[in-house]
Amino acid sequence: MNTVPASLTPYAAKELLTFINSTPAKRSVLLLGPPGIGKSVLVKEAAAEIAGASGRILVEYKRQRFEGISLEEVYNRPDRYFVFVDLRLTETEPVDLMGRPITVSVAGRKQLVYHPPQWAVLLNEVPGILFLDELTNVQRPDVLAAAYKLIQDKAAGFTAFHPDVHVVTAGNSPEESSLANLLPAPLLNRVYRIAVEPPRVHQWIRWMSVNSRKCDEKVFAYLLRFPDDFCRVPREGETLEGYPTPRSYTFLAQDLVKAVEAGLDGSAIRTLCLAALGSEVGEKVFAFWQNPVPSYEEMLDDPAMFNRLGIDERYIAVVVIGQGLTSGVRAVAEKCRPAADIPRARALVRPQALSAVDLLETVAGQSKEYLSLLWFIIANRLDAPWNAALYLELCAHSDVVMDVYSAVGDLLR
Repeated sequence: MNTVPASLTPYAAKELLTFINSTPAKRSVLLLGPPGIGKSVLVKEAAAEIAGASGRILVEYKRQRFEGISLEEVYNRPDRYFVFVDLRLTETEPVDLMGRPITVSVAGRKQLVYHPPQWAVLLNEVPGILFLDELTNVQRPDVLAAAYKLIQDKAAGFTAFHPDVHVVTAGNSPEESSLANLLPAPLLNRVYRIAVEPPRVHQWIRWMSVNSRKCDEKVFAYLLRFPDDFCRVPREGETLEGYPTPRSYTFLAQDLVKAVEAGLDGSAIRTLCLAALGSEVGEKVFAFWQNPVPSYEEMLDDPAMFNRLGIDERYIAVVVIGQGLTSGVRAVAEKCRPAADIPRARALVRPQALSAVDLLETVAGQSKEYLSLLWFIIANRLDAPWNAALYLELCAHSDVVMDVYSAVGDLLR
């Protein structure tokens, strides 16, 4: 009998979390999975989607303040807001979770009561999500006991949360972190335990193309070429070397662009790759990143040139093609005033699309996955309506491109 629980990608876990939030009970959730795979991100994204669906404004509580919104405004108009509170339990004291005891006098009698934390007062009055991160890594029994009360009772001390507050926790298993502890069985019996696995490479690339518009797409190409290098959590649980996870690839993809803009030499960029991903994978990424390939214009003039490249060079060449194609579209978009709708944008980008069709069909003849990579680069580099206009024009002039792009959605599930 298979006793291993089913695990979900972050995207699927977010869907399930959103559903649980929609139920009247809003049962507490524990997300368990390797470090760096997006558990914290999925909770924050779920909070944003829940707030949007309810017509409320998402506000993130950060050290007794909100960005651009005063606490007084939130207290005065609780019907307008949805609060996201993110507490890293390894950085808290019991008083941070339960409140500070103070002495008051009632009818001449001195009494001890809890003065609640500010975030708890907010969650008493405003719907939201309380996210308790690193639950399994807490080493202090008093902090754990306070966290258990938040999870089980949905209250900080004697300050109960609003009925529409959802408590979500996250942590790693002992196999994934040497600091992680097992949890009491009665606690697990009071939460939905959801195992979370790393996202698929295509899902991560799509997320990056939407959420991190300035990133090095050669990292996308590398992961499509070597998907087994996407997430490698050390078996020992303790290390002094970086290792590849979706989080470390996110950092590297963002910082490589800045490194090139800053004029860093090859030695510094190599060190950056090793620092993010560890020596083995970092060396591979740097070697891949350096591969020289023809320019976009050269490949437009001689599409068969693509066929003569090695497999690693082909992935890099697709990045170059995507950069060249979208650069031409962006030049058109910058001259377009007022902003175009999709039909007008299609007409304007038609020359760029037509000039690229022969090359793209040559690329697809080697592997349709290359056009999937191009799809993500277009999404990363072009805003609406220009990205949609380019997709539509490419599909209108090539059945090969249309077949590939109609299947891209399946890759993201």
